[in-house]
Amino acid sequence: MNRLLSHIGPPVRALRAVLRNRAITRMQLAFLLFNVAEPAMWVAILIYAFEQGGTRAVGFVSILLLVPAGVLAPIASALGDRFRRERVVRVGYLAQGLTTGVTAAALIAGASPAVVYALATVAAVTYTLGRPNHHALMPSLGDTPEEVAAANSVSSLTEGIGATIGGVVAAALAGVGAGAVYAVAAGALLVGVVLTLGVHTPRAEAHPDGPFRPWSLATDAVSGLVTLARSRSPRLLVLIASASAIATGAIGVLTVPLAIDRLGLGDSGVGLLTTLISIGLLLGAGISVAFATRRALVWPMTIAAVAFAAGGALFGGSSTVALAAVASIVYGAAITLLDVLGRTMLQRTTTDDVLTRVFGAVEAMWLLGYAGGAAVAPTLQSAVGLSWALAIAGAVVLVVALASIGGLRAIDRASVLPERQLALLRNIAMFAPLPSVDLERLARQLDRIVTPGGTDVIRQGDVGDRFYVIDEGSFEVLVDRQRVNTLGEGAFFGEIALLHDVPRTATVRAAGAGAVWALDQEEFLRTVTGLPQSESAAHAISAERLRSLG
Repeated sequence: MNRLLSHIGPPVRALRAVLRNRAITRMQLAFLLFNVAEPAMWVAILIYAFEQGGTRAVGFVSILLLVPAGVLAPIASALGDRFRRERVVRVGYLAQGLTTGVTAAALIAGASPAVVYALATVAAVTYTLGRPNHHALMPSLGDTPEEVAAANSVSSLTEGIGATIGGVVAAALAGVGAGAVYAVAAGALLVGVVLTLGVHTPRAEAHPDGPFRPWSLATDAVSGLVTLARSRSPRLLVLIASASAIATGAIGVLTVPLAIDRLGLGDSGVGLLTTLISIGLLLGAGISVAFATRRALVWPMTIAAVAFAAGGALFGGSSTVALAAVASIVYGAAITLLDVLGRTMLQRTTTDDVLTRVFGAVEAMWLLGYAGGAAVAPTLQSAVGLSWALAIAGAVVLVVALASIGGLRAIDRASVLPERQLALLRNIAMFAPLPSVDLERLARQLDRIVTPGGTDVIRQGDVGDRFYVIDEGSFEVLVDRQRVNTLGEGAFFGEIALLHDVPRTATVRAAGAGAVWALDQEEFLRTVTGLPQSESAAHAISAERLRSLG
């Protein structure tokens, strides 16, 4: 029982933390509706395509919808690093609701498949604004690093719950028609727009790359791709995500004939399998919360890849609904685990200023990979049969994950936390509001300097170039050679000259043997001025110190 409670406790605590933050709660509810609409829309259009032309039509429509979305995803998601993210999310939900509604109208009116596919493709492009900007928004809404971590965990739970509901909606309305599913999805998205109203972030509008120009989104998107290309760890994570996307795209197409032809469940069977996969997604999300604070993720990633391969093999051997149900749940749990663990590792290696663009690039790789898998699926089925095609698709992820273990171990080694530095920074008001990924990055930038007794760390009148935090020892603060204060462990100094671009206002001298942590001026200013809460706290601290010196 205690072991069971240890697994249930973390998601419950995460949910409570999020519910205390009104802005996060509203955005999570809107994200829930987005995750209801997306799978429901996807199942509906695949069933519609299968009715029009079988498995090959399903593969064709998958490519048609996903390739444009994949190409435009980095550009669309770059909006989140250019403008206020909550506004980008809101406009995204509005665009999704309107385009999904127009597609619903075309389906209900009996428009030609060409018209329906064209409208569905436009709607699919708008959906690329959802996930990257939501995930990048959470650090701006959280009041503490712990709250941000809780919000990330709840986002995963929300995706699983939403996908489950979306699958149920698609299954329940399969007999009515794809138009009805699209109409419900459009309504859910528009309710999501309403939920986001009143949510505001204190994030500054100014963009570090300069004012907006017609080509800004393209250049911003390229910078996100360059960030991925230059960093070995993100490249490896994108490779695993791409393999997962290709395999998921293939399995997504192959489960349509599995449900309709082999299991004899009809159109509603596709929705049933989607619902069961969604239950697996939800289960995987709950399991993933247990890994939220772990630094070593290589073995959880490997286990998730094994589960993915097992799901594909079980699908291939499914001749009964019961076995297909087990396969769906195992497969869904593996998808979520791979996604959450990969996203966590990516957040640890990416700075906030390009976070949305990097997530957008990953979204693009996912969509294009999914389209590639969907394109290959019919040919693979024709070559080796449905059972082997499903098993091979699942095995792809396991092969890539096993080949990547060395690189994943390197990421884990680099993720060892500088606990001492983090503990000191968390107790400083100007750094407390920082997202956990930025706080960890800052802690790694600190240089430890040993200070023998009598050492002047800074001198009054000198040009300031560093910020300091006391690691150990006692330090005297002198103004015009008169001692005005004594600082001890955890205290900090040097921020006044950096924030106001003035000479040092005091001398700080080691009273005995000690040590300080030093942070370069550029890194200090970039971090503190990058988040309004941090900048406000920093200026309040410096103003109070200037008053005490005056």
